[in-house]
Amino acid sequence: MAITANVDLGNGVTASSCYLIVPTAYVKKMRDDSFKLIYDVEIYQNESARNSDERFSKRITCNAVDHIKINYDPTTNDNPFKLAYTHLKSNSSLSSVADA
Repeated sequence: MAITANVDLGNGVTASSCYLIVPTAYVKKMRDDSFKLIYDVEIYQNESARNSDERFSKRITCNAVDHIKINYDPTTNDNPFKLAYTHLKSNSSLSSVADA
């Protein structure tokens, strides 16, 4: 699963038609007994950059998108990756979001 989107990198710079994937998504119980869904996002210029042998050097950094922590309801049966992608699509630093 992946999405494409324009990513606001800050300072008026936008990366267009980027390829975003969520390689890690997990639920963690916090000290206050609440639960958090924590996920990481990898941003690439396009799908071929993601599939390249040098993909790690082709990643784009955006602090508003790279690592996310949100509240999680443990009574839900939804897959953490599905919830992560749903939340990612609503990120204010992304525009023109579409499934890839």
